Amino acid sequence: MAAELGATAALPVPIDWNQTAEWDSDNGVAKLTVASGASVTSLPTQDTHIVIEPAVPGGLPLRMLFEPANSGTLVISLHGAMDRGRFRVPRFEWRRTLNRLDAARLYLSDSTLEINGSLEIGWYVGRGDQDLIADYAGVVHQIIAAGGFTQVVCVGSSAGGYGALALSRRIPNSVAVAFSPQTTIGGYHLAQRKAVAAAAFPELTSYEEVEKLHSGRVNVRKLYQKTRPINAVYFVQNTGDQFHYEAHYVPFALANGVDPERGGYAAWSKTHFVAERYENEHAPPSRGNFVSHIQQAHLKFYGRELPLRQLDPEREEELGPR
Repeated sequence: MAAELGATAALPVPIDWNQTAEWDSDNGVAKLTVASGASVTSLPTQDTHIVIEPAVPGGLPLRMLFEPANSGTLVISLHGAMDRGRFRVPRFEWRRTLNRLDAARLYLSDSTLEINGSLEIGWYVGRGDQDLIADYAGVVHQIIAAGGFTQVVCVGSSAGGYGALALSRRIPNSVAVAFSPQTTIGGYHLAQRKAVAAAAFPELTSYEEVEKLHSGRVNVRKLYQKTRPINAVYFVQNTGDQFHYEAHYVPFALANGVDPERGGYAAWSKTHFVAERYENEHAPPSRGNFVSHIQQAHLKFYGRELPLRQLDPEREEELGPR
């Protein structure tokens, strides 16, 4: 009866990359905006900023920047807190650094920050019933299939590391490389967790209520406790950052049966911990350290080197400071 009335569900429409008529001058790449539900069955041959419109009014879009390469490895970068005075959304972090890797690269912007102009950190939680990480994971699965990628590395520092841990848990055989990440929003500073709770879950009265109803989105420690280890983790903690060391790294290491001070590998959960001092207080790693640990994680979990590309100084300058 439904078919007779024309009420059958619309089939996903494959993205046609030849439609890229827009230009993203901020990032110096082509730009393509597609409707929600569009499917990725092939990949663009040029650097492309991809926007997937929200499925429902008031929803959050997915904003990605894809940089192709002839490689079996896909590196996915997620960003941390954003200084609204210096940057604007979408934010594609670590482009200059990751451009050194001989791998395809995908940058995911945290659309949670689009809810209002003052929110600086969103942990990719999304909005209300929209689980942003789950939405991104759905598209990433299509990109992996379209590109035939056999190695997938999710990377990020701080809140980007949180996002890398959350995303990787939804991608079988992927590796999360997280630098001094938060491992639960509830363990972060009160003002920031209250701000994201009020912005993303205005229907709820407190962060505690958010944690109760959406623990898998706001607490990766609980996410990892409740789900089986389909991915691997390479956790790098700056020991000069005492707050994150004690509040976020130590509980995660102990839950895996690893001595936090010594670090080491928990084979049962495929989680490797590295405790090293690379900065004073909470700061991102140097570009060289960032790349080096990604290469080490790739070698450890995939058994092969991730080579570097020959640098193009002019291209490096175009990609920004980091």
